[in-house]
Amino acid sequence: MSSRKFFILFIACAAIPLVAAQLSLSMGWFQQGSTNKGQWLQHEIQLLPDASFPTANNADINVHWHLVYVQAAVCDQQCEQALFTLQQLYSAMGRKQLKIKPLVMAQQQPNQLNQFPAIGWRAEPDAASELQNQIVIVNQRGLVLLRYPVVDNPEQMRDLAKDIRTDLLRLINYDRSGA
Repeated sequence: MSSRKFFILFIACAAIPLVAAQLSLSMGWFQQGSTNKGQWLQHEIQLLPDASFPTANNADINVHWHLVYVQAAVCDQQCEQALFTLQQLYSAMGRKQLKIKPLVMAQQQPNQLNQFPAIGWRAEPDAASELQNQIVIVNQRGLVLLRYPVVDNPEQMRDLAKDIRTDLLRLINYDRSGA
């Protein structure tokens, strides 16, 4: 076999898979798989201060993840259901509770919060307006990663809690910042 023939065969063997991949993407034959259940944000939102640099008043040094419910204007039935879900998620994390902290962000501290001892409160920053009535997962640097819209139906909320737990456990397991 001549070197010219070998070179042509080599180029053809390399180009055919690339052309087939481009064709499948452009024709819509490939459906992307997704391992996460939540919605990734399209742009960065800094919701919390960066906790990777500990300060003197930073008591939660081991907390790497925050589950945050961004409350709408008033804490209604949907808000109470979201708070209950956050409390249940925190309880279901077992020994991994040390790595997460549930929070509610609102203009004023909701009265219902005293029923949920594990959930903290923080004043809502301006960046949270587009995340209202959603539960979000926030990393140690304060960036929102995944969001989950809160629904009215208790059965759908239970499924949403399972999805959040699955994604949060995956993030905790792959977290290298504490290692």
